[in-house]
Amino acid sequence: MSVGDRLTGRRAVVTGATGGIGAATCRLFLAEGASVIGADIDADGGRELEAELAGQDFRFVRTDVTDEEQVERLAKLAAEAGTVDVVFANAGAILGRPLLQSTVEDWDRMHDLNGKSVFLTLRAFAPVMTDPGGSIVVTSSGGAVTALPNMSVYAASKASALALARTAAVDLAPGIRVNTLLPGVIDTPMPRNFVSPLPAEQQQAAIAGLEAMHVLKRMGRPEEVAAAALFLASDESSFFTANSMLVDGGASAV
Repeated sequence: MSVGDRLTGRRAVVTGATGGIGAATCRLFLAEGASVIGADIDADGGRELEAELAGQDFRFVRTDVTDEEQVERLAKLAAEAGTVDVVFANAGAILGRPLLQSTVEDWDRMHDLNGKSVFLTLRAFAPVMTDPGGSIVVTSSGGAVTALPNMSVYAASKASALALARTAAVDLAPGIRVNTLLPGVIDTPMPRNFVSPLPAEQQQAAIAGLEAMHVLKRMGRPEEVAAAALFLASDESSFFTANSMLVDGGASAV
């Protein structure tokens, strides 16, 4: 199977589509022959992505993935042209705060965005997916398996996505595969925004600290995570399910 046809004829849905990883994955899935629906709550970013991908088989649908009705509506729309072959449940958010300063509102928000959204996506899309042959890829985080300071609430929410995906792989077997990506720090607007509350003179040092966390001494690129998502979405990973793939530049090894 040559590069450029790994998803030919397949229908894919990508949530969190306007972020760095989501947008890179939309581009790659399209380049590999898929028709793609991108979903995100960011309507302005969605319009920009549609403009960038004009002329390709791409459609943006504004969706709040923490809202049950909106996720079910997205699944129904995606299935109008036939069963859905690939779902990349990628939407999420990050929070860094010491445990004793974290609030119940922090907990609820992180678990809504990083856990509940995956639950709603799995439940809405599994019934309309190609079976056998469907593939669901969930974005968790390296933080789900590595203890990092001030990340307890975020890590717990991402660990819930990991556990949910692994268990769903058993529930949906043998017809639908479910696998999880565990990225390290990826060079998208998210880590830049994460350090933005710091004084300007400290922000570069904070970015350097994020880079130093990885054995490869840099942040990852969105395209590198997209490539891993493509592998798990395609037939190249046909014997992978309930699998957790670290895309973290070795951060979990040190």
